[in-house]
Amino acid sequence: MWKYSFEQQHFFVYFALLVFWALVHVFSRNAFGLGWGFFPFVITLPFIPFILVWLGVQFSRHLKHYQEGICRSLHVFHCFCTATLFSLFVFHFVY
Repeated sequence: MWKYSFEQQHFFVYFALLVFWALVHVFSRNAFGLGWGFFPFVITLPFIPFILVWLGVQFSRHLKHYQEGICRSLHVFHCFCTATLFSLFVFHFVY
């Protein structure tokens, strides 16, 4: 029971990271129009490496569990979520 609830907590974190990315993305797109300039970039920059490292660790962890054959569908979904979020955060700062 505890392990199952612990696994489900990651989905809440994924959702929170998706909401955080969406807010930063919308605010960054409108920052120059609001007169903020590069302020959103400067504020969010310290958080991004920690988020990317956490997502990378989660991806490698769930990929290892997938390769072991334990509840494959759940781990595929975790890998998909972490890879998508990782890509969104990287592409946000590239473009």
